[in-house]
Amino acid sequence: MQTYTIKAEENPHREGHRGYHGTGIIHSIESCGTVDGPGLRFVLFMQGCMMRCLYCHNRDTWDMHTDKAQEMTVEQVMKQVLSYRHYLKATGGGVTATGGEPLLQYEFIRDWFKACWEYNIHTCLDTNGYALHYDGILDDLLDHTNLVMLDLKQIDPEIHKVLVGIPNTKTLKFARYLAERNQPTRVRYVIVPGYTDDDHSAHLLGEFIGDMENIETVELLPYHELGAHKWELCGDEYKLKGVKPPPKETVLHIKEILEGYGKNIIY
Repeated sequence: MQTYTIKAEENPHREGHRGYHGTGIIHSIESCGTVDGPGLRFVLFMQGCMMRCLYCHNRDTWDMHTDKAQEMTVEQVMKQVLSYRHYLKATGGGVTATGGEPLLQYEFIRDWFKACWEYNIHTCLDTNGYALHYDGILDDLLDHTNLVMLDLKQIDPEIHKVLVGIPNTKTLKFARYLAERNQPTRVRYVIVPGYTDDDHSAHLLGEFIGDMENIETVELLPYHELGAHKWELCGDEYKLKGVKPPPKETVLHIKEILEGYGKNIIY
């Protein structure tokens, strides 16, 4: 099999970023994921995230370096991907980079996606849009991305800071950049009772994405607390303890609002 590892001296973009040496810091791997894009997916969970979502179900991915994380080369990852590729292709699936936030390691994701394209494997970037650099590396990554799944957590800046811990300026900038590129994108919107389940928030989302022709679908994701135990394991308090998933009526109501802005809704 072809070797994809990029040596540091061969990488012209290494300065000023993460000191990239051809490896990625990996939290975990799911070989046959079913909720991270179309079809069966080989899902790579990357370590590191700048957001602090109150409902995060991958709390253990926040820190870039942990005792459980492992560094892997593209060649090592591809060896696993290729062992599943026939199953992935048979279902219309492929690979997904998620996290954490994969854009924090965008050099590695770029190299991995380019390797996947050599085998005609569908690539999906699951991101909160926290792009630190708009440069040739990002464009090269997006050029080799079949689908972006963009988490738009809340358009209202004040609610976003309460829910996520930081402003939404980088996410909204990235969303506009995807629209400028006409990048095939699926928006993901988590319906969190008390934070994103109201009409005003839904209309703000609809107004923001209404004219973005690159957005193929909006996926509504009802809040759940399945990852709450990870907060305890990390020594943190889960502040949404006791919050229940939104009723189906709420999901259908938000679906109706967003359909009014001309978007295809799935849930």
